Amino acid sequence: MRRHNARILAVLTLYNIDVSKLEGEDAINCMDNIQSVEKEYEYQVDIDYDFSRSLIENTLKNLNEIDEIISKSLVKYTIDRLSYVDRAIIRLATYEMKYTDLVKNVAINEALLITREYSNLDDDLQVKFNNRVLESVANNVSN
Repeated sequence: MRRHNARILAVLTLYNIDVSKLEGEDAINCMDNIQSVEKEYEYQVDIDYDFSRSLIENTLKNLNEIDEIISKSLVKYTIDRLSYVDRAIIRLATYEMKYTDLVKNVAINEALLITREYSNLDDDLQVKFNNRVLESVANNVSN
């Protein structure tokens, strides 16, 4: 659960960075601010903050290549048409599939769980859409 919560924090931070158009040190400060708010209000969430920070920093470091992979994986769609939340979820999963030794199906499953929590309406259409995109990403990073 610690890693799942760390991924959620990473997605929320990537979302905030994207919406706010933050770059560089401001982007990293965004995560620190979220973490300090959680500690100040003593939220009882079990999060591996070091893992989350690593996900955020490395996703941002490789963002151009990640976006290129995602763009190649979209059919009749562009990356800028994705909602901010879905773009953050897909970026994180793409990072994990491309740059870590995490099994691709685990990265996809984690992304779909987060989609269900933060992006999906009751019709599961967003989960299905993100699943198709991430399956295509998995194929593109394998080749």
